[in-house]
Amino acid sequence: MINWKSKKLIIPVILLAGITLILGTGIMAGHKRQPDIPESTVSVKVAEAQYVDVVPNLNFNGTLEGKTSAAVSAKISGRIKEVLVQEGQQVSAGDSLVKLETVELANGVRQAGDSVRKAQASYDLALNDFTRYQTLYEKGAVSEQQLDNAKVKLRTAEADLSSAKANLSSVQEQYSYGVIVAPVDGVVANKAATIGQVVSPGAALMVVQDINQVYAVINVEQKYLGQVKTGQPASIHIDAYPDKTFSGTVDVMNPEAGTASRMFRTKIIIDNPAHELKPGMFANVSLTTGKSAQALSIPQSAIVQKQGVYHVFVLEDSKAVRRPVEIGDVSGNTVIVSSGLQAGEKVVTTGVNRLKDGENVRAIQ
Repeated sequence: MINWKSKKLIIPVILLAGITLILGTGIMAGHKRQPDIPESTVSVKVAEAQYVDVVPNLNFNGTLEGKTSAAVSAKISGRIKEVLVQEGQQVSAGDSLVKLETVELANGVRQAGDSVRKAQASYDLALNDFTRYQTLYEKGAVSEQQLDNAKVKLRTAEADLSSAKANLSSVQEQYSYGVIVAPVDGVVANKAATIGQVVSPGAALMVVQDINQVYAVINVEQKYLGQVKTGQPASIHIDAYPDKTFSGTVDVMNPEAGTASRMFRTKIIIDNPAHELKPGMFANVSLTTGKSAQALSIPQSAIVQKQGVYHVFVLEDSKAVRRPVEIGDVSGNTVIVSSGLQAGEKVVTTGVNRLKDGENVRAIQ
């Protein structure tokens, strides 16, 4: 005979066990379906820190100037009749550059010439009279007073002739100023003269610059003054010629600091036979200050700067590990590392501003 009380107790227990088994099976099945999620990996390029030969130097920014630069201006007032040159034209000292209208000056020269001829005639007459009176005086035919009067007339005529000649010379010089000539050999620049322009003495018309040699002009701070000397070699780089290095020598150093900048103006002379270098160009000047030495070098792209502190990411066991470094001179795309790295260590060179310390990385070519 069935005991219904026992049956009522067994059924719920069986149902509970079944539900528990089903739930447990579902949970286990759910755990099996979830795959492992790997940590993210960043692809980067790396470079090896290595020793290179480095020559100690000082770097400056400067501007090119012609070795000789002469401003051309008129010495007299006048109207420009002809402009005989163009900008960029090579000229020699004494070549005509500008002509002024000189009709009045030419008339003045003729009048002064006439005055000289008149004075010369008066002098010749006075000289003949004096010679004749001197002969007569020696014969007792004239008095001493008459001889003295002839002598005074001669001296007066001589003075008049001298003044007339001086005036002619002055007028001729004024007339010559009607043609403005090149003061030095060089190239014409900054031409402002135009036909019909009325000019006054001292007004700039153009510049003639000798650019067979040019100066790279830099300003040297007092703290570097002991490392810069005349005769010191220099390397000059110009943006217009990125693949070319020009050689120069420290030629002139101002012995007095500038009033405003407190820097010492220094000129590096550069041979420029092909006239590639033009006054006004910007120049990067590197002065050699010592002998070649070994220094640890890495690409500049590996350096990260934050709040004045420099660091790099070193590749260690497929992780980018941040490493503080001290840097030295920068040359082109490379930078010298003073401390913080060893030769042979690999540093990350791409995406360094987005990397985190200890982040997984994969080096690529």
